[in-house]
Amino acid sequence: MINRLTLVISFILIFTLFNINTLGKEYDLTPSQKHFTIIIKQLPTIIHADWESPVSLWVRASSKSIGSPPDPTKAKQLADVIAERGRTALRQPFCVHIYQKKGTDIAKSCVY
Repeated sequence: MINRLTLVISFILIFTLFNINTLGKEYDLTPSQKHFTIIIKQLPTIIHADWESPVSLWVRASSKSIGSPPDPTKAKQLADVIAERGRTALRQPFCVHIYQKKGTDIAKSCVY
């Protein structure tokens, strides 16, 4: 009984520690994602660009490019342009999210 209890507790402890360690790890970008991100960040109207997952690129756009307050139509056009350029550069399905405030996208465009 004690051996079985020790085994169960050990399993739970190892499983919990493994999950805690893997939650904080970032996604490793592919070389093409790294290169594409550098290009996007160099555009004059882009403040920041970062991959939130293997298929989700979040781009913070300046008010010069999408207006102030943000115009969803302009944001969608920007997302479409970035997604279309990424289609050939990355050769993978992904979505571009345009935002000005973290966590709230103004527009989204996906390529498959």
